[in-house]
Amino acid sequence: MARRKRGKPTDPKVFFGLLGAVGIIWVVVQVFQQVSRVSSGELGLVILIGGAVALAFPVVRHLRRAESQRAILESRRALLQKAQAIVEQNINALVTKRAQLVTQDAYGKFQFEKWRKEIDNFITQHIGPLLTPNEWAELFNESSTIATFIDARVLAALQSQPVFQAFSNSMTSAQFEHFCASELRQVGWTARVTQQSRDQGADVIAELGHLRVVIQCKLYGQPVGNKAVQEVAAARAHQRAPIGVVVSNNSYTSDAKQLATTNGILLLHYSDLRNLQNLLYQRQA
Repeated sequence: MARRKRGKPTDPKVFFGLLGAVGIIWVVVQVFQQVSRVSSGELGLVILIGGAVALAFPVVRHLRRAESQRAILESRRALLQKAQAIVEQNINALVTKRAQLVTQDAYGKFQFEKWRKEIDNFITQHIGPLLTPNEWAELFNESSTIATFIDARVLAALQSQPVFQAFSNSMTSAQFEHFCASELRQVGWTARVTQQSRDQGADVIAELGHLRVVIQCKLYGQPVGNKAVQEVAAARAHQRAPIGVVVSNNSYTSDAKQLATTNGILLLHYSDLRNLQNLLYQRQA
């Protein structure tokens, strides 16, 4: 015997809504009966009004909920658009940061922990302060989406720049020196790698017009410290060059930055080398 299909169960919200409407109509009718005698036509009108009032409540509630949802969607859309704009404004700095922070361990596995923390800091420090209260409220829900976007956008920008394709974490120190010299020659500098036994702290000496630069190249798995700054300062004096530069694949410690400022040493990432001339002119301005 074929089993009869059961109908879709009634939504409890609908059931209790109808029950509430009937209850309100009953109350209205009782009040009118107690206050005065009403004709059947008037009673029908009362019932009609009571029903309209009762049904208006869920409609108003639905409209308010829909308006709230629209406001949330608008805040979310504004948040994502603002985040994208801020990322684009800082894309070069983010690319350099990623190149510094994503390293390989002794087994060749890439380490992303520091880069992920940098993304979180960027969201908190550079995106958060520019948001409205409503956008800030949505930031908690959308932070993972924004972090994923930042990572993908920065990776795409990094892969589009030849310098990052030419560099490898598996380079030796000597290969890194030749890589740095090659980057300078790409933009017109005369750059040569010195003899390592007689460099006195100078790995590369580069010239362009009246500019003469002594460069210390540091291929490190951690931030570069004071020693590199001291070495290039000594090499600058030995080579009688007016400009000393440290170039690394990594970042620099706060002590190294302070000592570099005191001694007029420029601290660069290898991706800055093609822009070295402009950086020197900006410093002199």
